[in-house]
Amino acid sequence: MLLGYRDSLFVAYIISVCMLPGTVHLGVWRALAMSAIAGFLFGTGFFLLGTITSRIRVRSFALNLLVQTLLTTLTVLVTGVLTVWTAMAVLSGISPFNRGLIEVGLEYMRPGISVPIVLAGTAIAGMINGFFAIDRKMGPGILWSWITGKYYNPKEEERIFMFLDMKDSTAIAEQLGNLKFSALVRDFFRDLTYPVLETSGEVSHYIGDEAVLTWKVEPGLRAANCAQLFFKFEDAIKARSSHYIAEYGLVPEFKAGLHIGKVVATEVGEVKSEIVFHGDVLNTAARIQGLCNEEGVGLLLSADLASRLELPADLTTRSLGMRSLKGKAHELEVFTLDGTAARA
Repeated sequence: MLLGYRDSLFVAYIISVCMLPGTVHLGVWRALAMSAIAGFLFGTGFFLLGTITSRIRVRSFALNLLVQTLLTTLTVLVTGVLTVWTAMAVLSGISPFNRGLIEVGLEYMRPGISVPIVLAGTAIAGMINGFFAIDRKMGPGILWSWITGKYYNPKEEERIFMFLDMKDSTAIAEQLGNLKFSALVRDFFRDLTYPVLETSGEVSHYIGDEAVLTWKVEPGLRAANCAQLFFKFEDAIKARSSHYIAEYGLVPEFKAGLHIGKVVATEVGEVKSEIVFHGDVLNTAARIQGLCNEEGVGLLLSADLASRLELPADLTTRSLGMRSLKGKAHELEVFTLDGTAARA
């Protein structure tokens, strides 16, 4: 959470610094003061907005978009008013609570001035939120890839893949029935959302009660993000254990296999289009995940990936030796992770 706040402040300060040339005529120190105030207020405001909106779960996409838009508009207006109000106090060399300054501020709150601003702000926020809402539904970055035609022609790239599967799903489905089991799978993957976003991952696709996740190499290796997702997801499920027990009489468990290598990404389909990945890396990651029950561990990764991970100090790799994978001519060395990873 602290890292998210830091990033929000960083972006806000970059923007405020870029606006310095427009205020430098007021004096260097005053311009710097205004920039510092604006960066802090907008960075804090949008961090709080992101924290709130990321936890809003509304069934209807349209209603969710409306709620997010109204909250964004409110955030922009409140932070904007506070920034201007504080800046006027700094420029005038008076207290922000000066009666005359407050009266000037209230004058600008008249409907003839404030209503057009609110309507314009809402329209802009709606367009921005609409783009990001669709992007999130498709998967972070996917919409932009469609717009730019990045994968219109097949493109080879190195990626990390994880196959994550709910344990004992067949027995659970028989116990709960189809409708209840589907609701469990829905909640299970909904709780996967924040770990995916926190570790810079992407959801490639879902197969029943299994999710196929992928990372670009740099963000996936950094701080062992691709492996950290497993622990963060464990924490997320544990935090909601009371919900699962109350609704389904159990807390779901899962297993995962990880591998890294070259794949080919491309757009396929016209009636229903997708960006898909082809390559032996996916098959190998799936086979590694299939060894988890046999090895009695929840997480397994290939030697290729284990040797490249940037591990935190309290997390270490442990080799389980060479293993035969179904459909593979050669054995593959697999690793698991020991220790308790920092989960900030």
